[in-house]
Amino acid sequence: MKRLMIGALAAAISTLAFAAPVFAHGDDDARPIARDLQAGSNSISLWQVYPDIGSAMTPHLIVMFDGAAASPAGASVAVEVDSTPMEVHPSKTTSNGWETTDGVAVGDVVTVTITDGTQSWALDPVVVPPAPTSMLPMQELIWVSIAMTAGAAWWAAGRTARAWRRPATTPV
Repeated sequence: MKRLMIGALAAAISTLAFAAPVFAHGDDDARPIARDLQAGSNSISLWQVYPDIGSAMTPHLIVMFDGAAASPAGASVAVEVDSTPMEVHPSKTTSNGWETTDGVAVGDVVTVTITDGTQSWALDPVVVPPAPTSMLPMQELIWVSIAMTAGAAWWAAGRTARAWRRPATTPV
C-alpha cells in the first residue's frame, strides 16, 4: 500500500510540478516581442497579444510604457510593420499601452515612433522573433506520468487479485 501511495504521489507531482504559474500581466495571453526599448525617459516594450479560444478578439500588437501607471500625457504612438502604417489607438484594457488592430507575423519588421508633443523618438526597428519553445519536454512528461499511473494501478490490481485468491483461513 505504501508503494502504491508513493507511485501515485510521484505521478501527481510530475504532472503538476512543471505547470508554470502566471505571475506577470499579459504572460498568459501574450508574448513579449521586445523589452527595454528607450524613447527619451520612457521604457517601452512590445507585446503580441493572442485571443482566448472562442473570443471575438483578434491578435494585435501592444506598445506599453513600462513602469508608468498610464501613457504619458500628450503622447502619441505610430507603428509601421514592414513600412506599412498600422492603425494605433490607446488600449482599452491597459492604461499604459497603445494597441494596433492587427497582429504581426514572425519576421515582420516593426518600427515604433513615440511623440510627446515637443519631441519625437523613433525606436530601432525590431524583427519579430519566433515564439520561444519550452525547455521542458512537456509531452514526454505527460506520457511518463500516464505510464507511471497505469503501472501503479496495474500493481494495485495485482496485489488485490492475489489477496482475493488466498484463503482467509487455512484448512486444518
